[in-house]
Amino acid sequence: MKNVLKALFINILILSIGLLLIEVFMGGWFFKKNQLDNLNIIRDKEYVYQSDLYTKNLIDVHYTRDKFGLRGKSSFNAPNTIDILTIGGSTTDQRYITDGETWQDVIEKCYKQDGKNIVVANAGIDGQSTFGHLKDFEVWFPQIPQLKPKYIIFYIGINDFYKISYSSSYDVLDLNEASTLASLKENTKRNSIIYNFYMKMSGWNQSYKSKVGHRKIDFSKITYTDKGIASEKLYNLYNANLTGLESRLNKLIDYSNTLGAEPIFVTQPSLMYKLSPKGNVQGTSQLQYLDKYSYNGVDYFNLMLKLNGVILKVCGDKYTVIDLTKTSIWGQQDFYDKFHNSPLGAKKLGVEIYNKIKGKKI
Repeated sequence: MKNVLKALFINILILSIGLLLIEVFMGGWFFKKNQLDNLNIIRDKEYVYQSDLYTKNLIDVHYTRDKFGLRGKSSFNAPNTIDILTIGGSTTDQRYITDGETWQDVIEKCYKQDGKNIVVANAGIDGQSTFGHLKDFEVWFPQIPQLKPKYIIFYIGINDFYKISYSSSYDVLDLNEASTLASLKENTKRNSIIYNFYMKMSGWNQSYKSKVGHRKIDFSKITYTDKGIASEKLYNLYNANLTGLESRLNKLIDYSNTLGAEPIFVTQPSLMYKLSPKGNVQGTSQLQYLDKYSYNGVDYFNLMLKLNGVILKVCGDKYTVIDLTKTSIWGQQDFYDKFHNSPLGAKKLGVEIYNKIKGKKI
């Protein structure tokens, strides 16, 4: 028995030392660049993906990030030139749309057609919700020199729809004002490679279960209904969830103002539902689950309206909200799955946003 306990103790000790070394050299405790790795920010990389997500045959998709982690040809390694910074998840990042064809590129081209050289940079990160966007302002953006955009476009909603939180506030970000315990907790979240690896795995698992990852869908096989099936318990859960979202949105506005930028919020469309020009909604009839509660496309649309209502409430008359969730302009050719745009959809999205912001002074 003594030998067994001794062997167990030695193995635990070796494992602990190994984990400690991983934390020291790969965590963000001593190396700030590792904090960016923990946020899943790709820097100074160019990838070429082969994809047939929205084509019959495989095509090459070029995906480039500069040394600061930003995507965009015009702003490449020149953050001081950025006029508009865009923040969001995978629908902002657009991993499978080639350089030069993202909705940010479309906005730039629209400005050029009007004789204006406006630089639009892409700070979208796959899988990020407003929790991650807050971290961007605290950890990532301070490491980008001379970043002073005039406007920040938040293209948000879908990831927060699936990010159920029972907290009524955002995580502690100002460590100077936090308690000792809260500071330790926040430092661990910010710096621990092991914690962040766990969170990435958890996020990927949630993405898989919610079916919001990148995938090709045959929309001809999808059936629709005009009746929701969600229980009152799901709606009550969601109402409680929105309290925390409101707090996070207010903090995002504060951070934008600190950078000297005016925030603009854009609500997200999807093919979980389709709208007629008169506003009639039909949703996908396939059951999905949020927490442990089932819902369909009609319920998704109604719950997204609740989420968007929080955005409208927070912004009031002071900040611009471009509501694309309730527009009937979207068709199957605009998406390759229920959430991610094809190049045709990205073009339509860029034009829609441009038409709403072109009157703003830059």
